Amino acid sequence: MNVVQFLVGMLIMSSVVATSTYWATGSIWKALGWTIIAVVVLEVGHFVYILWATYRPGAEAADADPPDTAIWLDQGSGICL
Repeated sequence: MNVVQFLVGMLIMSSVVATSTYWATGSIWKALGWTIIAVVVLEVGHFVYILWATYRPGAEAADADPPDTAIWLDQGSGICL
């Protein structure tokens, strides 16, 4: 996932949480508190996802030697390696 997409999504999510909590309670402090809790939960979930994506069983296949791309690039693309 792109970092910019994550940050925009986080900003939108926190705005929705803050707005809906403020409308439900009428308190800015409760809205701020719930927004901080939501952002922390989102960050923990993102960190767990990154750990899972890094250490999952198929992740070591990405570290293996890449296939020979010279043959693939030379077929009709005009690139000679």
